[in-house]
Amino acid sequence: MSSLWIAVALICLLFLVCVVRQIKTGKLLLRYALLWLVLAAVIMLAALFHDCIYPISNMLGFEAPSNFIFFIALFFLLAICLSLSIIVSGQARKIKSLVQNLAILENKVDHLDE
Repeated sequence: MSSLWIAVALICLLFLVCVVRQIKTGKLLLRYALLWLVLAAVIMLAALFHDCIYPISNMLGFEAPSNFIFFIALFFLLAICLSLSIIVSGQARKIKSLVQNLAILENKVDHLDE
C-alpha cells in the first residue's frame, strides 16, 4: 500500500472523528451528518481496498479508475447539496409560518391595547 493511500485513509479517519465530535457537542445533528459520514467511510474503504476500484471501474465502463472516483465523488456532493436544499427549504417554510404567526399575535396585542 503506497503512502498516498495511507494518507487518504488517515485524512478520512480524521474527518470522521471531526464529524463525530461535532455530533457529540450538538453542533451538528446526526440526520444532517449521515451523508458526510457515509462519504468519508466510502473514501476510506476505497483507500484501504484500492485494488477493488480497478475491476469495478472497468466493469462499469469507465476508462480510468480516477474517472470512476470522480463520478462517485460528484454523486455524493450532489446528494449532499440536495439534502441541504431540502433542509433550507423546510427552514424557510417554518420561518415564514413563524413570521405570520408573530404578525397575527402582534395584531391581537395591538387590538387589546386599544
